[in-house]
Amino acid sequence: MKKIFLLFFSLALLTSCTSDDDGGNAGDDQILGKWFVAEINNSAALNLSVSECNKQSFINFKEDSNADSEFYTETGGECTLEDSDSSAWSNEGNSRYKFNIPFEGIGSQAGRVEFNSSNTSFTFYPDLLAGQNTNIVFEKR
Repeated sequence: MKKIFLLFFSLALLTSCTSDDDGGNAGDDQILGKWFVAEINNSAALNLSVSECNKQSFINFKEDSNADSEFYTETGGECTLEDSDSSAWSNEGNSRYKFNIPFEGIGSQAGRVEFNSSNTSFTFYPDLLAGQNTNIVFEKR
């Protein structure tokens, strides 16, 4: 009887394990979704700013570790799409991400991300611009 009980217990234990027990995956990442540029905070030396038109620019982070982005700028008094891109993004752990920033020629950057408590915005602190006290705020809409 003890052997039968041990056999059933072992089977129950083995079937309760799943293949996703290896930790989080991209499908659980807070950064997934469409994030719009809200503001750039920087030193006067860089002189970067976000216009109302630039606020239409976004990055759409997808589960497959790819991101689509569009950058809008004002041309002749109208908002126009200046550039679009599809590139890879990665969660490097410890609140660090790497992704392509779609405006001002910034390009692919690694840096620290801080999400607000309701996960409706995040602030990105790019490593390359750390000496300039620069961060970029994105909002989920």
